[in-house]
Amino acid sequence: MNKRTFFFGAIIGAATLGSCTSNKTELPEPEVATTVVTNTTTEITYTSHVQDIMVANCTGCHGGSGGVNLNTYTQVKDQADAGRILARAINGSGGTMPPSGLMPQATLDTLQLWLDQGAQQ
Repeated sequence: MNKRTFFFGAIIGAATLGSCTSNKTELPEPEVATTVVTNTTTEITYTSHVQDIMVANCTGCHGGSGGVNLNTYTQVKDQADAGRILARAINGSGGTMPPSGLMPQATLDTLQLWLDQGAQQ
């Protein structure tokens, strides 16, 4: 291969590689089936607000395969009363839950408001 062919091949190769830009965009966050509450005077209940949060974020792992079970109001309330909902899901102490990372702040605020209001069904 002569120098001229090699030179033009290198130029074409560099131009080809240079034109391959990575146009990566961040994937949107998955839609989470939760009711986010921004009005602190709204009564937050398990049935209307928290159950969807548990299904979307918790019961995939904590849904009956042993260990902590969060399928029912009573089970979630027991964990809330023991301080585990607050500690694990909201504060991330003892390991962040869910393992994929903390839930969005609006979801955490809804859980906190539910707890502050007495964790009603």
